[in-house]
Formats: sequence, C-alpha cells, structure tokens
Amino acid sequence: MGRPEILAPAGSMEALIAAVRCGADAVYVGGTSYSARSSATNFDAQQLAQAAEICRLYGVKLHLAVNTLLTDTELPAFQRYLQTIGQYPDACIVQDLGAVRVIREILPDMPVHASTQMSIHSPAGAEMAMQLGCSRVVAAREMSKDDLAALCRMPVEVEAFVHGALCMSVSGQCSFSAIVGGRSANRGACAQACRLPWHTPKGKNPAALSLKDLSLVERVQELCEIGIDSFKIEGRMKRPEYVAAAVTALRMALDGEQPDMETLQAVFSRSGFTDGYFTGRKQNMFGFRRKEDVLAAGGVFDQLARLYAKPRTVERLDFSMCLTPEMPSCLTVHDSQGHSAAVYGDVPEVPQKSPLTQEVLQKSMQKLGGTIYTCGEVLLDNPQGLFLSSAQCNALRREAAESMDKLRIGLQLPPYVQRRVEQTMVELPSDRVEQPQGTYRIHVRTNGQLTAALGTGCIVCVPLQMAEQCDASPSIWLEAPRIIADETAYRTMLSVLRDRGFTELVCHNLADVQIGAELGMHLHGGFGLNVTNRLSALTLREQGLEDVCASIELRMQRIAELGQVLPVGAMVYGRLPMMLYRVCPIRSQEGCRKRDCFLTDRTGRQFPLLCSGHYQEMVNADILYLAGKPMPLDYFDLYFTDEVPSQVEAVLNAYRDGRGEAPKARTSGLYYKGGLQ
Repeated sequence: MGRPEILAPAGSMEALIAAVRCGADAVYVGGTSYSARSSATNFDAQQLAQAAEICRLYGVKLHLAVNTLLTDTELPAFQRYLQTIGQYPDACIVQDLGAVRVIREILPDMPVHASTQMSIHSPAGAEMAMQLGCSRVVAAREMSKDDLAALCRMPVEVEAFVHGALCMSVSGQCSFSAIVGGRSANRGACAQACRLPWHTPKGKNPAALSLKDLSLVERVQELCEIGIDSFKIEGRMKRPEYVAAAVTALRMALDGEQPDMETLQAVFSRSGFTDGYFTGRKQNMFGFRRKEDVLAAGGVFDQLARLYAKPRTVERLDFSMCLTPEMPSCLTVHDSQGHSAAVYGDVPEVPQKSPLTQEVLQKSMQKLGGTIYTCGEVLLDNPQGLFLSSAQCNALRREAAESMDKLRIGLQLPPYVQRRVEQTMVELPSDRVEQPQGTYRIHVRTNGQLTAALGTGCIVCVPLQMAEQCDASPSIWLEAPRIIADETAYRTMLSVLRDRGFTELVCHNLADVQIGAELGMHLHGGFGLNVTNRLSALTLREQGLEDVCASIELRMQRIAELGQVLPVGAMVYGRLPMMLYRVCPIRSQEGCRKRDCFLTDRTGRQFPLLCSGHYQEMVNADILYLAGKPMPLDYFDLYFTDEVPSQVEAVLNAYRDGRGEAPKARTSGLYYKGGLQ
C-alpha cells in the first residue's frame, strides 16, 4: 500500500484553495443540491468547473458529495444534474441506493464511494456495497481500531474520518431533526439538536449529547499499519483556516513529524479532542464549545491564513530559449514528468549594447511567484548574440507557465463515458411477489409482549437473543440488531437459529442483507435501510428482499408507490427511533442505570433510551399512533417498547377495527404532513 490520501473538506472556494495549497491529495465538496451539508456555501455547476480546474492543476482529486436520500419525484432532476456536472468530479459520495443505480447508469466509469450515511461498520456491509458498485467505503465513525482493520482486509478502498466533529448518532440513523423539527439530517438539513441542552436523569450535564471532536492525527501511523486508504477530515461547514490547520497537521504526521496539536485545537475544538471510538476508551468523550475554545481560535486565524496565501509549489520546470535571426523567439518548457510546451514571442533584435545572456534569462525564468512551479535548468541557444528584453522574456515565461497549467489540467481530465438517459430508470418488475394484504408484524422487546403477541395470529419479530429461548415457528421472525458488534459471533448465532428452523430475517443494515442471503434466509427490509424511492426498493429486491419497510421520513403517498416494486410496509405504531448511539450518554456520565433510562431536552420532554447491549436507541417521547387513518400498505409494523402484555392486544385491536383509546402523548409522524414527497 502507498501513502494514504489526505481528503479535505471544502464548503467554499476559499476552503478548497486552502486545502490544495496546504497539501491535500483530494477534496470533497457538495453541489447546490443533493448534499448532506446544505447549509455550506456549496458549488453550482460553474463553480464546480472552476474547482475541478484548480484541483487538476495541483493533481488533486475532486470528490462530489451527492449523499442525501432521494424521492421518486426528484430522480429525473438528479439524472439531469449528473448529466450537467458529470465531467467535473473524480468520484461521487453516495448514501441512497437509488442514486448509486442512477450514477452507474449515466456515468458507468465514475467511482462511487459509499457514504458514512450508509452506516457500514463491518466487512459484510462493505461486501454488499461492493456488489452494488461501490469502489470505496467510508467507514462509520464509531468503529474501533480492530473494526477498521477487519474492514481493511476487504478488497475495497477504505476511507476513515480522522479529524472533525462527531455526530452523537450513527450517521444515517438519526431522525430527530426530521421528526421534531422537520429538518432531515438525511437530506443535509440537520438542526444539530444534540448540541442543544440535554440532561441525563440526574441532570448533572447540560450538554449530555454533545461529543468532543474526533482527532486521530497523532495515530496516523497506526491507521497506516492497518491499511486505511484515505484519511478524511470532517468540516464542510468550517472556515478555510480550519481546513489549512487540519491538512497541515496530517501532512506533518504522515511525514513522521510532530503535528501542531495546540494550533489544531485552538482553531476549533469542543473541550479538546477524543479518540474514544478508535481506542475503545469511551469514558471522556463528551464536551461542548466553551468560551475559552472560542477565544483560542482568534489567536491563530492570521497565522493559518498565511499557510494558503500563496500557491504551493508542486512541479519543477526546465526552460530552453532559442533565438534565431528574423524568427519569433521560442521558449520551450519541460516538467519532471516529460510533458513539454513551446511558446513564441517577438523576433529578437541585433543588440545595441549587449545580447541576451544566460544570467539575464535565468533571472527572468525564476520569477515564478504566483504559480505552482519552481525554476529548474535554464538553457539559452543564442549563437548570433541576439537581444531580447527582460520584459519580453517575462512575457514568454508567463505564457509558458499558463500553457503548462492548461496541459496539466487537460491531462487530469477523467475519461468517463456519459450516457444520456431521458426517463426515470424505474423498470417496474412484472413478477412482483404478492403478499396477503393488511397483515400485521408485531415487534417485541420483552417476554411478556412475546407471549401476548403469539396469541394474535400475527407475525412476531423478535431480537436474536430472545429467539434463542423460542421454538421455531413460521410466525416468528428474527429481527437483526441495528448495529453488529461482532460479525463473526453474529453470523454464528444466525446460522444456529437458521438450523433450528428460523427462516425469516428483518434486515436493518446492508450487512444483514449480505449475511442473511449467504445463509439462505428469507429477507425483509427494516426501517434502518432508509428506503425512499422505487430504485432503492428495486435494488434491494434484486438482492433478495421480499418486502421492505419504508423510511419513517416519507409521506404515506410515496410509501404506497414503493409497493409497485415489491410489497411495502411502514412503522405505524410505537416510539419512533430518533437516534442510534454507540456510546451511552447516561453510563458515561452517571453510571449504568439498567432501567428507567431517559434523556430530557430543553423543553422538559423525556425521551426513553433503549439499551441493546452494545448500542442504545433514543426513541420519541410521543407514541406514533395511526389507528383509523388511511394506510395503503401491504403490511403494518407495530413496535412495542415498554408496553405491558395487555396493551399489545389492545393496540392491535384498535388498528384492526379503528377503535380504541389513543395515547395522550401521540404523534402521526411525518406520513401525512411534513414528510418527504
């Protein structure tokens, strides 16, 4: 493996210039649409073209983030967008499976990078991403060193975040901003609710969901040893000085020098940095932006701005001047890679005093300030002793440098084939597998709920640990965990349960799809797959899914349309999943409570926290309740958390006949108002 790539964020043109001038190997940007950082300045088509030229001049790759979830109504515009800007990026960063499919069709040679929003955290997830056409996986930020090492053993490029902000929730699995504020994190509009005041039960910490920024800059040698291909810096919302500081620190670390961590912390931090996920030491991961953090930044901006004030020298040029009587002067320039260009100027004159000398020409060619070049060898062929002024030599030098700029940019153009696709690429399958209409799937967490659900005649979905205590039955389905802590152990447990007669698996992650298919199980899509369009549904159908639960952020009308591809359902009862954690905020700050776990927001609302051992889920304070509402679905998912057994049957009856007492604190979610459409 060669030297890892330094991948820098650029939310503006100035930040992009800071990145390339400070030594980034690649830069990632967002367009004015389809970017998971919609509040950044971002780049329109003209600015993308300019950004591509700057990057190619420096030999830097340009990655374009098109990493939001898309709806069917947006797919035609997305296709047109790709056809407009497809010649500029060197790779696309993608979350939506439908978007992957569109890119593969329109730009079949374009490298596709599976965004961290895909929540890939294990080798099986990477394997599935590869099958879908991704050449690189952006690893989930919550992975340990051993987790990353396992991912690096896969035959796919691995990109890992090494510096920048940490979301409290696993990326791609946070719906809080959408459900509570109508601003979807999966659409680039996160309201950053986790940075607002939150309290654990004892109320000691007013920033209970605010994590310190990640920094693995001082661990880059470990990352190199395990095989990370790309070191990613978070921060498309940050200032250019931040980008300059992070890129410079990473370059120093990769060169074996001690990085300037003091300056890096001064430019932006939240009570310092953390490496808790990487090391597994998660006791001191929480922090917030203090007054002293803000004041420290003001003292380093000017010095950091000087790092990118001038172009960075990346190439040596050799010059050769030829002067011939009555012929235009000719300056030929060569770079270290064997590329050359010739430019022509004024006809040289017979000197009145002295001819052009090697010394004068050398001095003129060395004036390469403001370019990416440094002067190498300078040769003069002037056998007749002709004269050319310094101004004329300078003009030739400038033209030669500009010619080399154009040559370098042209040589970096990616040779991507672009296909014209005139209509949305949704080919509705003619062999759609029908399922009984209006069936219910009851998802349980306790033995009491399980006992009550088994008497209803419905399908009952149970966690794997609970299934170990059950006899196999066609009506009992396995529900995969939302995060796999140990893929080997998970695969073994699933294999044992399959051999005992369990045949159905509800999948919340691409890894579940991959492993379940390998074990020959019947696969059903859970809400964690974030399906918002028919192309995504079609992709999952081709991977073996028999049905799919739509995204909880989608309008009911759009959910029904997914049913044209394969049977579709939705979560219609329960506490909506809001955030998914790999570090427990209560345990980290108060110790494990084991029960009655909740978090309180600034309005005083209490959000329950459900523990599944190696991860935690924060669920909504209100209960999703849609009994009696129109729901054109093939099946209905009822999720129970803390309900007593008698409530299971009562809720089911309410949905079946439209009657029953609704919870006082209830919500309709986004299905009828505010959802994606």
